[in-house]
Amino acid sequence: MTVWVKLQELPKSGQENLPKALESVSVETIRKWELLMICWMDAYCEGLRAKEAQIKVKQFSSRRYTSHRRIPEAVATAFDY
Repeated sequence: MTVWVKLQELPKSGQENLPKALESVSVETIRKWELLMICWMDAYCEGLRAKEAQIKVKQFSSRRYTSHRRIPEAVATAFDY
């Protein structure tokens, strides 16, 4: 779920600070946080509690893979038709 906010709808301080804040953060960092938040939202939508959600999110973390060019066989077969 993506939330779009028009800059004109923000309070005056937000209109001034938002562009500065976005410029101070790399796109890569924003994308990493977006993926992490999607994992958390999915866990909570499944009705998991905080500790259970934390375990589920940790399963999807990038620490699971040892190479950026390989994924485990189980994950690869999940995407096969």
